[in-house]
Amino acid sequence: MTGDIILLLELGLALLLAKLFGEAFERIGQPAVIGEILVGVVIGHELLGPYLGIDISGEIFEAFATVGIMLLLFLSGLEVELKKLKETGKLAGIVAMGGVILPFSGGYVIGMWQFNDFNIAMLLGAVLTATSVGVTARILMDAKTLDTKAGSTIIGAAVIDDVLGILVIVIVSSVALTGGISFEALSVLSLKMLAFFFITLIVGLKIIGRLTNLFEKMGTEKAFIALSLTMGFLFGVFAESVQIAGITGAFIAGLIIGETPFRRRAADEIKTIGYGFFIPLFFVSVGTWIDFEAFSESIVLMTILVVVAILGKLIGCGLPAKLMGCPTKEAIIIGVGMIPRLEIGLVVAAIGISAGMVADPQTAKEVLSLAVVISVVTGVIPLFFLRPLLKGYRGK
Repeated sequence: MTGDIILLLELGLALLLAKLFGEAFERIGQPAVIGEILVGVVIGHELLGPYLGIDISGEIFEAFATVGIMLLLFLSGLEVELKKLKETGKLAGIVAMGGVILPFSGGYVIGMWQFNDFNIAMLLGAVLTATSVGVTARILMDAKTLDTKAGSTIIGAAVIDDVLGILVIVIVSSVALTGGISFEALSVLSLKMLAFFFITLIVGLKIIGRLTNLFEKMGTEKAFIALSLTMGFLFGVFAESVQIAGITGAFIAGLIIGETPFRRRAADEIKTIGYGFFIPLFFVSVGTWIDFEAFSESIVLMTILVVVAILGKLIGCGLPAKLMGCPTKEAIIIGVGMIPRLEIGLVVAAIGISAGMVADPQTAKEVLSLAVVISVVTGVIPLFFLRPLLKGYRGK
């Protein structure tokens, strides 16, 4: 069979099994996303993949998965009102700070204890500061609680956390590789980030409303949806160009489209595209990250890092929320929602390793394996704990 036919078979099989497994888990009262991730484990490279002659960890499949996480965060932006996000701005900022300081400190201490290497310790600390809310956003959307105080705080804190995490990486790599902080590099990066948020939020809000009205009047079918998707992808590219995660750009694009009169129609039509095809493929791809060989190595160190990663966000984000006046249940929801690292944790680890922060190739492989385990384990925590916490919650 040609490569194109094999790719179509891989996509079709992954999508079919994702829906079947998702349905099975929903029928036993669990989120469908658990089943979708499990599909990645089952037909990934570790188990049935080699016997079926398929490889869903390839670059093309990953490209579809990337579109999936972009659409998921775009939809998250559509569901969150800008007004609600502004109301939780101060709380989100404090939550984000707590979610950076505590995990980074824990990762640094463990890195020094295990490796006795300043560079590796700094890199592990940076990995633990990462936050990816793809899983959390999916659960909040399914529970119709994304546009609540807890949901808005989690999303807002994750955006801030992304910016702080990148700044941490710049500082970490500068200190580790040169022995000092490159204020020039830090200043340039900060200016780029400020420009990104100014252009997307301030200018974007003024221009996009007019463009949507124009596209809405076009006779070409679905022109408005095409504009919305284009904006999401372009904002993602713009974000990546200033070293902010692309999903942050997609979220802001959704936030802006959500301020137009066409918010609900855009959400309904893009959900069809997203949940019908791309989004399940992202969660299937997450399952392929699970490396059973990595789980069998350095069990003690991995266990300690995972515990610190979980508690670092749960306490680092939940406690400030509680001190800021949130009810205990709401503070716990915020803490649990901020736990996942997923693809952001892997990106941070890859950046640090590619920058030469880990000199020994074998140690670099070990650090990357640690990042994979942290990313996967923290990514599944909300699947089991967040949904029960959200029952009956409608915080405003």
